[in-house]
Amino acid sequence: MRPQSEETAWSRWGVAAGVLGMLSWVAGVAMIPLDAKLQSGAVHLAQVLREHAPQLYVAALLAVLGGVLLVAMFAVLVRLTPEGIAGCGLLRVALAGCVITQTLVATGAAAGLVAVHSAVADVAPELTALAWRGLWLSFLASAVPTLLFTVTGVLGLERARLSPRWVSILGWISAAAHVVVMFTVDQRGAFTPDGPAGALVPVTTVLWILALSATLPAQVRRRSRLVS
Repeated sequence: MRPQSEETAWSRWGVAAGVLGMLSWVAGVAMIPLDAKLQSGAVHLAQVLREHAPQLYVAALLAVLGGVLLVAMFAVLVRLTPEGIAGCGLLRVALAGCVITQTLVATGAAAGLVAVHSAVADVAPELTALAWRGLWLSFLASAVPTLLFTVTGVLGLERARLSPRWVSILGWISAAAHVVVMFTVDQRGAFTPDGPAGALVPVTTVLWILALSATLPAQVRRRSRLVS
C-alpha cells in the first residue's frame, strides 16, 4: 500500500478529472439544439445544424474532453488499487471498457462534426443526416462497453473499499438504464437514437461519477486507516 499522502493526492486528481469531465460532457450535450432531430427530416436537420454550427463545433469538443477526463479518472482508480489489492483486476477491466466507450463517443463526435461541416458547405441534406445518424448510433453502440465498465467499476470499487453503498446503488441504476438504451432504435418517438430516452440515460452515469468523486477522498482516507 502506498503512503496515505500519495493516495490522497491521487484521489484529488481523480476527483478533478471526474467532476470536470462530467461538467464538460453535460455542457457539450446541452449545446445540441433540441430541434436537431432525425425525425424532423433531412432538410430541416441540415438547416438547424447550419444555423447552430459554431456552438455545435464547441459541443463536440467538450464531449470529447469529457470522455478523455473520464478515462483519466478511471486510470487514477486503477492507480489507487495496485496489484494485490482486492478489486484491482475488476478496475482494470473497467478502465478498458471506459477507453472503448470513450473511443466510440469520440467517433460519434467526429461524425457530428462531419454533419455540421457538411451542412455549412451545403452538401446534400441526406448525406448530412446520414452523418448525424452516425453520431447517435455510435452513442447507442457505446452502451455495451458502458455497461461493462459500470458493472466492473461498481464491483471493483466496492471490493477496493473506494465506494460507499449508496454510490454503488447509483452505479447499478446506471447499468440498468444502459440496458434500456440499447433498444433505442425506433425511427420516431421517444426511443429513437436521438430521442429523450437516449439523451437522458447518460445522466445516470453523470450522477454516479459525481457521487463517486464527492466521496473518493474520504473513502481513500478511511481505507488507509483500516489497513494501517
